[in-house]
Amino acid sequence: CHVFFDDASVKHRSVGVGMLSKEDAHKLGAVGPVAKGSGIALDLRQTGYSAYGSLDFKPIVETGCDCYSRCIVRAKELAQSVDLIKQAAANIPAGDIEVKVKGNPDGEYFSRVEQPRGECIHYVKANGSKNILRERVRTPSSANIPPLVKMLEGCQMADVPVIVLSIDPCIGCAER
Repeated sequence: CHVFFDDASVKHRSVGVGMLSKEDAHKLGAVGPVAKGSGIALDLRQTGYSAYGSLDFKPIVETGCDCYSRCIVRAKELAQSVDLIKQAAANIPAGDIEVKVKGNPDGEYFSRVEQPRGECIHYVKANGSKNILRERVRTPSSANIPPLVKMLEGCQMADVPVIVLSIDPCIGCAER
């Protein structure tokens, strides 16, 4: 990793490019490494949902507010993920894992979970029949479009691909 991040050409193409201030990241709803690369320690895993309550970790935050910082966050999160997997695997209880679902649910469900690209929101509404009444997903790629627009303001044309790729967009997730 250090070979990549210490490379002069990598720094030249990414340091100071695609700037997104902490204030703009917050105001525009940035999530995941986009927010963390702008100095915001936003990580839903800290709420302790699922097994995360028993895992030891801190959000990885960089304050450069540029493409380089977003890339550093992603690389450090890869190493952190390996550590979290090891911690979780060491705590898997013995025995079968099985959940039986009976019938068709009635009601509403709302969840927020941290994905590699950031916060993903799911909303489902059912009425007890076999059909779902409403389902809505807000992906991290969708959430990071307004911050991306801000990052692109006044940039050089040659920097557009670097800036766009710095949010790690999932085109299928953001396409509506």
